[in-house]
Amino acid sequence: MTEGLFPTPLAVTENGHKARSLFESGQLTIRLARLDEAAAIAALTSTVFDGRDHFSRAKFDSADAIEQLMAEGKFLLAEKDDHIVGFAYLKPRLEATRLDLLAVSPAQQRTGIGSQLLYAAERLSSSMRCLFMHIRVMNLHRETIKFCQRRGYVEFGIEAMNRHQPISPHCHVVRMCKQLDIDRLAF
Repeated sequence: MTEGLFPTPLAVTENGHKARSLFESGQLTIRLARLDEAAAIAALTSTVFDGRDHFSRAKFDSADAIEQLMAEGKFLLAEKDDHIVGFAYLKPRLEATRLDLLAVSPAQQRTGIGSQLLYAAERLSSSMRCLFMHIRVMNLHRETIKFCQRRGYVEFGIEAMNRHQPISPHCHVVRMCKQLDIDRLAF
């Protein structure tokens, strides 16, 4: 599937209202990734997390790892001017989809691309009759937690960063959930 999800660029403002994107040039397209784009996804992951440690990063660090993930889930790509500027990786499961990673190029952050990718992931999940979207966020990433809360996600639990260690009050994973509208139009 190469057709985008949105006929015109949309962004979600701080208060949740839809608005036109403020892109200088080109139109944003969100679509399912192809297998031959695994290396580009791995390269974007390296750019996004350059110099930063992230608990999901290791799963997305090579084309081989991305190809394996494509067999287990779905990648949505955000493209602008024929360049991949962001992606979301989701694993559909019975009743709930897990959004494992949402990444946007540093140069394109705070332009609405993350909101559009999250909305597209929710639409795709709804079209597969999933009732909920689950997200895991490190508690130190307060901006990301607030981003999710503004879009209707609620905290429902915490877990340790590493399953072989106890939960730390200082650094742990926050589990968030949102009930999806399964009556939305199909993907």
